[in-house]
Amino acid sequence: MIFRERENDIDFQLHQISKFFSDMKKLVYLFLILICFTTGNSYSKGRSPWNFFEDFENEKVGRLRTNKFTTNNKGTGRKPFEIKVDPDGNQYLSVTVKDGYNVDRKGRTKEFTERAEFQPFPKKALGKEIWISFKKRLPEDFTHIDDRVLFFQFKNTMHIDDGKNGPLIGLRYYENGNRLQIGGDTGGDAGRSISRKEERLHRIETKYKNYGGKYWFQKWKKYRSESKDRDVDGTASVTPLGKWSTYKIGIHNTKNDDGFVKVYKDGELMFDYNGVTYDWRGRYYQSHIRIGIYRDRVFGVSYPDQTIHFDDFIVVSDEKTLDQILAR
Repeated sequence: MIFRERENDIDFQLHQISKFFSDMKKLVYLFLILICFTTGNSYSKGRSPWNFFEDFENEKVGRLRTNKFTTNNKGTGRKPFEIKVDPDGNQYLSVTVKDGYNVDRKGRTKEFTERAEFQPFPKKALGKEIWISFKKRLPEDFTHIDDRVLFFQFKNTMHIDDGKNGPLIGLRYYENGNRLQIGGDTGGDAGRSISRKEERLHRIETKYKNYGGKYWFQKWKKYRSESKDRDVDGTASVTPLGKWSTYKIGIHNTKNDDGFVKVYKDGELMFDYNGVTYDWRGRYYQSHIRIGIYRDRVFGVSYPDQTIHFDDFIVVSDEKTLDQILAR
């Protein structure tokens, strides 16, 4: 009994020490963000309307309770979102989609989606530069599916009367995890099915194939009106199940030619587009940054439950500040 009390006391002290260093880390990050926001940078692009760092260390373990963020979940509420703890004391966000979430019970369609996404509140970000980072981990028991599984997206939306449109950039698995697709649409005629002509004009996309479970090899890339470039040699390492990977995404969200979208995984550049990022025929309304799970499925077919872990979710206005944060 005495030993157990001492053991619990040690665990408590270790937890307090871990929390102290987490709080100090956040203060450093907030200081860097404040410096970025107040001192100015050499670039002339607009600043990100989001500036935050979330490591989930100050959240209570269990069902997600924070009001600083919102969720996109098609009626499942906070059930898919939990704060969990690694053996080393690190807290993280666990997002789960279970078989049957958001099912079209009337069976009016053979294809539908299931969604559980975590996001800061949407803001107006046209004409702004945004740098995003997050850590992602597929658990050791993660099961891929043949259909699309999206785990990140940045999306510009338009006025509700002008129709719906797709994300500017999304990160998606296909083919039982053997294909990683990075891309989206820079514009088009919202609310309508995108024609092949529209797709050729506005799609920015690159596809990677998983070879041997060790490397992603780039199969081809296409940026707007360019033809598909199949003679590419981009590679990136595949992160094993149960291990963390870090993504860094840079976006200059603009109607002008000086826009860009860049995606890095563990320091390796996997996507590099320069040009217009908003060319939709409609009135711009706001932008969204989402991490989580958004998957396709076929009606009447059973799917495995899927869980993805996220941590250290950061959004700032410039790459230099983000790199300083990630280096600590």
